[in-house]
Amino acid sequence: MTSITNDPLLKSIIEQLCYGVILIKSGLKSANEMAFISIDNAAMTALSNYIKINNLSEVKSDDESFNNFDLFLEIILKQNKIRKFEMKDIKKFHDLRKNLFRQPDVIITEVVNEYVVLVKILLAYLYNYRATKSEWGQMVKKLQKN
Repeated sequence: MTSITNDPLLKSIIEQLCYGVILIKSGLKSANEMAFISIDNAAMTALSNYIKINNLSEVKSDDESFNNFDLFLEIILKQNKIRKFEMKDIKKFHDLRKNLFRQPDVIITEVVNEYVVLVKILLAYLYNYRATKSEWGQMVKKLQKN
């Protein structure tokens, strides 16, 4: 079984993603919005830390532009770590998050689930982290118990 890694950075990203899944299943009125934020945070953390760890940008982490999601997507596209259609989909979802409170009705469960899949793809491409559907389910259950 793949468990949450001992790498604290990767563990943080995986947990953010799992908490998003937990929220989706919670049935809370604002669960999709909260899940979407958690999943988008996982995407941003995955991108920014991959770029920082691999020195792929001249931008320093204390620079305001270090949080430029679009720039990070372009960098990993140039590194052939993501395909153009995936990059566009991730950007679309991130842009939805930026406008979340102006149009919360677009954040339906299917949209959140699509973003979960894309972030799992990012983890596979950037960190070589893969888990089966069953393993993801076990990780979610484990976090729910904590």
